[in-house]
Amino acid sequence: MPSFRPHSWQRLEGNCLLLYLFLLPVLFAGCAFRNSTSGPPQFALADHEARQAGALALYAQGVMLEAGGDGSDTNASKKAAFDAFSHAARLDPDNPKIAAVIANNLFERELLGEALESLEQFLRRNQGEQELRLVAARVADAADRPADAARHCRHLLDAQPENREIAQVLIRLYFLSGQTDKALELMREQHVRFNDDDSATLPVHWAVHFSRDAEHQDTAIACIQTAIDLREDPKMRAALNNLAAECWLNLGHTNKAVSCLLEAYRENEAEHAPLIRLGTIWSGMPDAVEALAKKASQPSATCVDRMILAAAHQALGDKEAAIRILEDVYAMRMREGYFPEAGFYLWLASLLESQKALPATEAWLKRALASHPHSHELQNFMAYMWAEQGVNLVEATELINAALADQPQNAAYLDTKGWVLYKEGRFYEALQYLLKAAENDNEEPVILDHVGDALLSVGRDGEAVDFWTQSYKFDPQPSVAEKLRRHGAQVPEPTP
Repeated sequence: MPSFRPHSWQRLEGNCLLLYLFLLPVLFAGCAFRNSTSGPPQFALADHEARQAGALALYAQGVMLEAGGDGSDTNASKKAAFDAFSHAARLDPDNPKIAAVIANNLFERELLGEALESLEQFLRRNQGEQELRLVAARVADAADRPADAARHCRHLLDAQPENREIAQVLIRLYFLSGQTDKALELMREQHVRFNDDDSATLPVHWAVHFSRDAEHQDTAIACIQTAIDLREDPKMRAALNNLAAECWLNLGHTNKAVSCLLEAYRENEAEHAPLIRLGTIWSGMPDAVEALAKKASQPSATCVDRMILAAAHQALGDKEAAIRILEDVYAMRMREGYFPEAGFYLWLASLLESQKALPATEAWLKRALASHPHSHELQNFMAYMWAEQGVNLVEATELINAALADQPQNAAYLDTKGWVLYKEGRFYEALQYLLKAAENDNEEPVILDHVGDALLSVGRDGEAVDFWTQSYKFDPQPSVAEKLRRHGAQVPEPTP
């Protein structure tokens, strides 16, 4: 285990050796002088000074013993050193350096409980000793005693309220020791103090962390609520409500999940993923789709009611019904006098494309771009669809260049740019964009497949096979398997 002895104390050890060599003859000479018949001694140390001198000598002796004399580092020498340090502590009990070497000695012998107890005793007498307080927190953490570590960190934070690193450690220790309310309160305190993105992100970090643990979904929800309270950005609040919905579903609370998804859509109507998720939830309930259809047929039905019904049909595989309902929603919104958000067009266009209705898809995307000409998502969708068909490549280039100007590191957009260049026969240029896309997202099978095609076109067949192999592992498409067979490569097992 690593030593936690500060460098300043380690430097002091060399000086202590010299002092030890000096003090022993001095003390011996003093004793001899006191016992001589020539008269009374010429000097005498005060009692507390004598105790400190004795402690220092024992401290130096302990340092030498701990080193083992010949440079060895054995348990026996450490035990002998501990005895010397303990005697030194009895002579000078409030010396932090002696307390530190005792704790370090025990720590290195993996006697963590005893190390912590020795520090606790010292700190009860010297509560303002910050350096040893930090050591105690570390020892308690190593000893798997997070509540004790948290107690010491709280002292440190009270003394250094601007120290964000200590606050973050304390939040972790509160969670580890089951003190969730204290962790949440400290995160709120940090946001009040600093009021910046870092403080607002703290509960988001912990929400994501706990959402991945099936045993701590309730803690994740508490963190999410804290994060929502600190956030004003509707998009972030919507994302947090989406996460809360998944946690509630994991806990079996469907109604609360539904409420969170509806709130997520209200916070950010440009994003239709919450409605699609709602449709999936409803589609798994007995007679739910019939109930949704009945509600959507009422004169009082809203666009949201109808979109949830469309999402339920989509989840059940009836995409034609979903398309008809979304087209009705579009007409309804136009009668109300406003265009749908860009996300609505993306949803409808993706359904149409999945049905191979390419002319209808193109018509809806053109309509969408007329309403939302600066939507990089719509620009990319149209450019990629044209690239796939090998048509309108000049216009596709203009659209994808605009999208990349907005999001230059977006892997999907880099892939589209590369694919347009590939379809124009500019294989070397295409490869640069496609490799960059794969670097930014090395688990997207379509991108990996495209890189393989571009590598093949520039004569790098072996590398092409490698990328097709990776693509097939993520998504076992028959077309990719056929490329592998054509080049004499083994078709791998898909990644689970």
